Amino acid sequence: MIRLALLITILGLAMLLGPVLANHPGYVMLVVAGVTIEATFVGLMLVLLLTGLACWLSWVLCKRLFDLPRLSFSFLRSRKERRARQALQQGMLAFVRQDWQSADQYFSIAKAEPEWQKMKQIMACYSAQKHGDLAKANQLAAALEADDADNRLVVADLYLQQQQPARAVSFLSDKIVAQPKDSKLGRLWLQALTAAGQWQTLLEQVPLALKQQWYNKAQWQQLRYQLYPVAIQGLAAQGQFDENAAYWQQLPAKERKSIAATLGKVWAKAVAGQPEQAEKLLLDSLALADLTLAWPVLQQIPLGRSVLQLRKQAQHWLRDHSNNGYLYAVLSYCATQEGDADQAAHAWQKALQYQPELACQATTQLANTTLQPPPVV
Repeated sequence: MIRLALLITILGLAMLLGPVLANHPGYVMLVVAGVTIEATFVGLMLVLLLTGLACWLSWVLCKRLFDLPRLSFSFLRSRKERRARQALQQGMLAFVRQDWQSADQYFSIAKAEPEWQKMKQIMACYSAQKHGDLAKANQLAAALEADDADNRLVVADLYLQQQQPARAVSFLSDKIVAQPKDSKLGRLWLQALTAAGQWQTLLEQVPLALKQQWYNKAQWQQLRYQLYPVAIQGLAAQGQFDENAAYWQQLPAKERKSIAATLGKVWAKAVAGQPEQAEKLLLDSLALADLTLAWPVLQQIPLGRSVLQLRKQAQHWLRDHSNNGYLYAVLSYCATQEGDADQAAHAWQKALQYQPELACQATTQLANTTLQPPPVV
């Protein structure tokens, strides 16, 4: 739209000025060393334009043919600015290498050069944060322009990295009300609520996240398993989970009936000392297609010895899907819950044979430790 308006403006000026220049082209006369050059003003401008274009094309052609170095006007800059540009380059390389101390020092020098100040200050914030200088990181973040959307993300993210989720929630609460369509801000808002353990508020924000499409369909399908189980189990542990409550009823039926939400209820029942009811609820809802996404949550649920029916279901699925590593992982989980370490190790090796990506979870699975819920991103 802007380009079209600009084009119309140029055409309008051409229509107005064209006839004027055609009727009054002007007159220019140059006398140099006895040589007289006479031309109209329009003709002289065209000659200068064509000469400049010819020179530029000649330079580009020679540069390509003879591999000439690019022209540099760095000599026009002050020594301080040149050092700042070099520091910016070195700082970015140090940032990539995760050499936070060097990056912090280089970005401090790079501020002397006026270009890209926002980017340099943000990277300086993270360098100081990673280096362990939290006071400097917060000071640099506070100096960022408060009305800039990217700067808000930096401040809230620093709070989360400093293990201060409550401050991140307090900082973002009014921002998300003012800009509910900002998907980056929305995703960080959910992450802050999860880290702060504000489960009811987290569930209350789900309709807004769906309406404003903070996540695409594929991302939300995965996020369900990171959000509902920990939220439901967290509320249940506080004695506050109620399926008739407004925060739950406002969720779409598809969300309330999802396997991710069911896993949260199963987890809550298992923790509350009802492993038999938890296993029955799990088997009533769990399908083979859900197992890939459900596995990270399932392995955290303490069903104890109430895994007999779950093992039978996994063995039944294995008859037709013998190369599914997640089914062997479930068998390993069942054996671990019953205290059979040898059987758990054997099943886990079979799981790794078919699903090598499970290797990162091998130590946790065999040690029977409780994983922390993954962060919402």
